[in-house]
Amino acid sequence: MRIRKIKDIFDWTRAFHSKLAEEYERLAEGHDRERVGILLNYLAQHERALGAAIEHYEDDAVHKELELAYDPDLDLPPDIESLSDKLENLDTAGVLKLAIQFHDVLVSVYESLAEQAPNPDVQALFESIARHENKEKLRAVRDAGRLEDL
Repeated sequence: MRIRKIKDIFDWTRAFHSKLAEEYERLAEGHDRERVGILLNYLAQHERALGAAIEHYEDDAVHKELELAYDPDLDLPPDIESLSDKLENLDTAGVLKLAIQFHDVLVSVYESLAEQAPNPDVQALFESIARHENKEKLRAVRDAGRLEDL
């Protein structure tokens, strides 16, 4: 996807979280390992919540900021379809490791966006989203650890 405005970043991020949630849900259906299925369902809910959080950030942003022309040099994550091949044969630790990698990629994208921001307000916006994404990664790890304790 070509980023042309700041609002395009929000659109891309929401679509990314939505697609990832759909893929987690698809893989969770009838998974032969119960704990893996539970973790995949949890991660799907987690991704949906992150998509909703992005909507809140966008709603809070100043309209003129969303319309700013912005053509950052970004290394966007690979397509999510390749995820299903990797997840189908993983245990909970492997699923969690892959989920963490997706969070780390998004944190990196947001940090890069903040570094290349056209003004301090946009920089603060993307720094805040990066912190939120990192906090959510830690929460996912904590909650997945609780699943292992069951």
